[in-house]
Order: sequence, then C-alpha cells, then structure tokens
Amino acid sequence: MSSNTSVSPPPIETLPASSSKAKKTATKKPASKKAPAKVAPKVASHPSWKDIIKACITAHKEDARSGVSRATIKKFAEEKYRLEVSGTNLYQLNRAITSGVTAEIFALPKGPSGKVKLAPKKKASDDEVCGSTDDLVL
Repeated sequence: MSSNTSVSPPPIETLPASSSKAKKTATKKPASKKAPAKVAPKVASHPSWKDIIKACITAHKEDARSGVSRATIKKFAEEKYRLEVSGTNLYQLNRAITSGVTAEIFALPKGPSGKVKLAPKKKASDDEVCGSTDDLVL
C-alpha cells in the first residue's frame, strides 16, 4: 500500500460573471403599464358587533332584565353567524360593548366585566311635556 493514494476532489466549474448578468437581464420581463387594481375594503359577512349584541339581548327575553352574559353573546354569535369568537373577534366584541356603553346603547348593571343589557330608553321629562316652569304662578 502506497502512502500517496489520496484522491483529490473534482474541480468546481464556475461561470464567468458576465454570462450570469446576461441571463438575468434576458429573463427580466418588461414592466406592465396597467394601473394597479383598487382593492375594495373587505365587507364583513355579518352585521356590526353592536347589532349582534342587540339581537342577542332581544333573543334572550328571560335574561333581558338582569342582562346577558358575555359567554351567551359569544355562543349566540358562533351559532347564528358562524363566527369564531377568539382573538380579534373577541377584542372587537369587547370594544363594541364599551363603545356601546359610552354611546348609551348598552348598560352594564354589574360593572365593566359583568352582564350587558340594553340601556333604558330616555323618557320625555314632565317639564318638556307641560312646558317650562316659568309660567307657573305660586
């Protein structure tokens, strides 16, 4: 056995730099001059969250007096509108409740994390119906 029996690896073929640039420019397609299509905003396949909450409260007449729990609202949305209420949808549900409370659409009788019910309708006060109190003679 000889001591100089090592095998050298085959030489690596390299392409000249000029030929690779020519291939890149040759495969480049001319830019199209069409205007980019306007992307229409995504339209939700369900009504707004405030409308879903209102529908849930009106559908559950037995809970309307004390309020409907958030879990009931989630189940209602999942069953009727086939929504998966987690992540972004859960965030949107919570935002709809808080913005509905500030707009006096909903009421939270048991605090911010409790049940949700429709806010009582404002009745016309007696002063507005009878007129002003300035006309009264004592």
